Amino acid sequence: MAVLREWVFGTQRVSLESSDILWAKIRGSFSEPDVRELVRVFRELEAGPDKPLYFVVDLSDSNPEGLSVAPRKYLAEHVRPGWFHAIVFFGASRMHREVLQALVVALQFVDDTKLEAQFVDSEAQARAWLEAHRRRREAAGALKGHA
Repeated sequence: MAVLREWVFGTQRVSLESSDILWAKIRGSFSEPDVRELVRVFRELEAGPDKPLYFVVDLSDSNPEGLSVAPRKYLAEHVRPGWFHAIVFFGASRMHREVLQALVVALQFVDDTKLEAQFVDSEAQARAWLEAHRRRREAAGALKGHA
């Protein structure tokens, strides 16, 4: 799909693919300055309950040890679950999965809002999951409209 907008900071690349799908390609370590830039992108896009995003994160070229403490803390303090329809991770190591699952749980306690996060193996699976999730959301919205 075509890229509408792109941000590059350090070795990280973030792309807006449609009005509500943001992709991140993580290379190497994801540092606290990288996380600060990512949060700035969310704010620039006005992510929030009125304009939630799908956030897809490609971890296949990232540091296999996962996210260090400082970036996790910054994310927990500055990101809100209501900014997202869902988050999809692919290419994650076991360590990534454990750390990111813990972060998702922590974020849910901050706002008492469910944050749906999915781990898949490939970009193709991420795209298929996104489309299925979007169809479920649209169907649920149509049902609410007829109630």
